[in-house]
Amino acid sequence: MQKTVVKFLATAALSVLVSLVANTTVQAADAATAGLVKANHATATAASNSAAANTGNAIVPFTLPSKMTRRPSVVDSPAAVDWSQVENGNCLVVRAGWGFRACAKGDPNGYWNVGLIGDSHMRQYFAPLDVLAKRYHWKITYISKSACTVADWQLFPKNRAEPSCWDWNKHLGEYFASHEKFDLVINSNSAFVSVADPKMADAYRATVQSQIERGTQWMVISDNPKPAQNFVSCIAAHGKKAQQDCALPYSKAMVPVDVLPAAVQSIPGVHVADFRKDFCPNLCPPIINGVVVYRDFSHLSSNFVKTMLPQIDAAIPAQFKAKPVETSWFPPTMSVGELVPGLSS
Repeated sequence: MQKTVVKFLATAALSVLVSLVANTTVQAADAATAGLVKANHATATAASNSAAANTGNAIVPFTLPSKMTRRPSVVDSPAAVDWSQVENGNCLVVRAGWGFRACAKGDPNGYWNVGLIGDSHMRQYFAPLDVLAKRYHWKITYISKSACTVADWQLFPKNRAEPSCWDWNKHLGEYFASHEKFDLVINSNSAFVSVADPKMADAYRATVQSQIERGTQWMVISDNPKPAQNFVSCIAAHGKKAQQDCALPYSKAMVPVDVLPAAVQSIPGVHVADFRKDFCPNLCPPIINGVVVYRDFSHLSSNFVKTMLPQIDAAIPAQFKAKPVETSWFPPTMSVGELVPGLSS
């Protein structure tokens, strides 16, 4: 019995370590956001509570089945994927960096033109989305800047990010205007940056609306919950009981509130992907079924995101999982007299 417990603790500790050191290149850029996250946390809590009060959408805990419910998916199980051959989204502009990057990925001869656009909370989903891009024949464009919410740069609240973020969003708007429209944009944004600011929600909605009007469909992934600051040591200390003992109530894990999905969900052509039942089957634990959920106090671990492949697949709008239907155009039926004026007379 003692050997079993020791073995479990060693396995859990190794899982934590692997999660913390995975994707070191991308994480180095994400680490630069830590100061912004800590500085915004107190403001975010107050703003979240204010936003909930003003909108009537109070943050309340909810109860779901203790076992995670898997939605149907046609993709292979995560264990069957060769993740060493999958793109991890290493195409970005760092938090304080100036400039703009757009990287072509996926299937260069794909049926659908898909943009994966957002900050580091979007990049954490790039690996499973790369799997889906190859399966469903998507041409992919990665566009990302750390700690920078996608939003109309002219409406962007000037106290919510680095000046380089306004510039990046200006370039993003210019990119949209000068390139073929995306068939689908998949986007997620850190709530630590938007901090439940209604002005940020307005700026975000303006950008989404501008692309919907071009014929793009927009899928926004609600931001993930956050763990307790001591989640690593808590997992090590509680062993098999960590999933329960180290969990946070939903009302604490979802602070700050991500107000962006609600700002656009009523727009036709917008799809909201909400994975709360996967993060928070009852409470919001830092480890689920032996897999550490987080790699730091803000981001998901790459190992946990891989387990979400079926859920992410199920959230993709069905039309982007098949070849586009070709439509043929036929002129309306016309008489000879209509085709050749004067002939009938």
